[in-house]
Amino acid sequence: MKRIATAACALLAGLAGPAPATEGGGSSYPVGVETNFSGIMLPEGANLLAYYQHYAADHAKGDNGEDNRRFAYFRTRADVLALRLSYVWPGARLAGATLETRVVLPLPSLDLSLGIDRSPLAPLDRSGTASGPGDMTLAPLLLGWHGDSVHQMAGLETILPTGSYDAASPVNTGRNYRQLAALYGVTWLPGRWEASARVRYGVNGRNQATDYRSGEELTLEFSGGYKFAPGWSAGVNGYVYRQLTDDRQAGRRVAPDGNRGEVEAVGPYLAWSVSKQLSLIGKLQFESGARNRAEGERIWLQGRYSF
Repeated sequence: MKRIATAACALLAGLAGPAPATEGGGSSYPVGVETNFSGIMLPEGANLLAYYQHYAADHAKGDNGEDNRRFAYFRTRADVLALRLSYVWPGARLAGATLETRVVLPLPSLDLSLGIDRSPLAPLDRSGTASGPGDMTLAPLLLGWHGDSVHQMAGLETILPTGSYDAASPVNTGRNYRQLAALYGVTWLPGRWEASARVRYGVNGRNQATDYRSGEELTLEFSGGYKFAPGWSAGVNGYVYRQLTDDRQAGRRVAPDGNRGEVEAVGPYLAWSVSKQLSLIGKLQFESGARNRAEGERIWLQGRYSF
């Protein structure tokens, strides 16, 4: 029962990234954030980015893709504001690439309504709320290559357990373990069309409070659209998430299927390049095909200002 309750709480905690299955179906990484222009490094100097994410889900899926029968009721909401500071080092080059350092701080507000089924007894309520700083992301060095129509970016980033965590709490803003990830993004801009894709592979550390090590995560984020007016473009965006290795607790595989999660999402986006310094993006993402995690919808509002 303790493992079931902990797993349910992590469904929401994973949305605190600047916010897939892994410990309880959450993740340190906010899947869906890097869908647009993900191969383009920002202008040299300081760049400030702000992200707002609203996530809502009324379904928690089991390993068969159907609503998890262990939960008598389930509803989760998350509103996350994340701030990212990116500094592209002026004049610095490595292997022909420009160099970027970035740090991201998420500020989530989380709400979970969840009951563990104990039929014929009344459900065990494990609802709760949490808000405050989440787990910080640090990318010490990213490399960006620029061409006439093709742009690429690659590097490593780490997510640090800076958010609040209590193993006995139903909801936490942090996940209490580190994640190290390799990433590669590419953007193609042939005329008025635009297309981007970003692949990210994350390896999770051990949660010492629960002796739980989440499986390794592969994420593909993408977008494709058309510039229909000066400064304006619209199209589709989405992601595919797969957990490739088993969750393990106390050295043993969790559940017959290793609690491996998966989900995909797609939806429209609208982007507005106000000037060379300022750009805005709005995105919708509708999830489907979830296993061992929540299935819902995301709204993103993203802004960038280059100093």
